[in-house]
Amino acid sequence: MKQPTTPCPSWLIELPTCDSTNTWALAHREALAHGACVWTRAQTGGRGRGGNRWHAPPGVLTATFAIDPGRRTSVAEADRHARQIALAAGLAIAHAVEDLASGARVMIKWPNDCYMSDRKLAGVLCERGSGSRTLVVGIGLNLDPRWDQDPAALASIGASASVAEACTHADVPDEVSMLSAIRRYLLEAAGLVAAGAWKRLLVPMGERDWLAGKSVEVRDATVVRGVASGFDGEGRLKVAHDRTSTACSGGSVTVVANAARAKPGARARSQR
Repeated sequence: MKQPTTPCPSWLIELPTCDSTNTWALAHREALAHGACVWTRAQTGGRGRGGNRWHAPPGVLTATFAIDPGRRTSVAEADRHARQIALAAGLAIAHAVEDLASGARVMIKWPNDCYMSDRKLAGVLCERGSGSRTLVVGIGLNLDPRWDQDPAALASIGASASVAEACTHADVPDEVSMLSAIRRYLLEAAGLVAAGAWKRLLVPMGERDWLAGKSVEVRDATVVRGVASGFDGEGRLKVAHDRTSTACSGGSVTVVANAARAKPGARARSQR
């Protein structure tokens, strides 16, 4: 991987080490400007969705962006913005990786992952502190992971992809270049969300929908089984079953190899 050749830009805060860039950003959110980014090469206690541990050996890019929606919103609207921004962050990662690694083709897996060659390339964790309108958008991106330097991460090798795989004729981009590219696309998408123009992102996201047409099981407060059929205007996953469709606002999703037909009454809390 290339070493950064230019000083860190003013929007980038580099920490020698921290437990989690999201935790640090939440603790300092009132001091972070819109578009600020917190980055470390040594994250010791990264978190994923549902409180899962995120292992980050050297070569995994761990950073958090501060996104201000620009106006105060209701709790329901803030939750919708968080879903939309999480998907938009996945799209930003996809565009940035493809810009800097010409051999890459990145897909989005609802609600918060990026895939390449049917393996996980990146994850996103979007959070909002109590009483704050600022969203912190954490990313973990496999640039050129040194899996052997983190025994706890070894189990992830077979299911993980990396940017390095798509850089067969060029150096792996450095962290600052990648963060700059991600930030550019993320701020553009955040501006559309704030302006109520979220639907302009649905076409490019739909073209990268890794779950599209797959039989899935979504577990949240209830279980929904059916065929993934895209995203709705609020960033929810549409699951078709029994001649109807359920819009899932959250939960964990699993691809089911030989899925049985969804049973009547299997509904998520949020429906169309």
